[in-house]
Amino acid sequence: MTLPGKAIHVGTPIKFLRIDDRLVHGQVIVGWVPHLGTQAIFVASERVAADAMRQEMMRLSVPAEVEIEFHPPAVLGGRTDLPPDSLVLVASPKDAWACLQAGLAPEVINVGGLHARPGKTELREALHVDDEDRRHFDLIIQAGHRPVFQPTPQNEAVALEDIL
Repeated sequence: MTLPGKAIHVGTPIKFLRIDDRLVHGQVIVGWVPHLGTQAIFVASERVAADAMRQEMMRLSVPAEVEIEFHPPAVLGGRTDLPPDSLVLVASPKDAWACLQAGLAPEVINVGGLHARPGKTELREALHVDDEDRRHFDLIIQAGHRPVFQPTPQNEAVALEDIL
């Protein structure tokens, strides 16, 4: 039986991939890290991987016992040495798709927050998408993944297919 948000895929297995344009922030550190019991966060972002200042700001938010690394999505997705309980953070469905295409195989793809920007349509509070987001979500779903919208562990998970 496959649970909502979970799919079995061949590749580098990890526990959780979260799509959230804020990447490292309070909901992740206070909510998801303890809930998942992860000791390793991997940020998959071209922009952050190239910006030492952004990396340092994010490092300051992470508890000392939790490892954090920064890589471009395709590089991270191609790694085979990620701990199975890893939490991978991406800022967009496009970055999530790049990780999946490179070989990442998350148990859960969680959509946390895609915030209001020009050209985006609100689907739910803190969930705004444009045509590019929809296209990449469609690719993710067509590949057999079942992403869920769940901002915090306390929220009920809703299948993204039901929202789009």
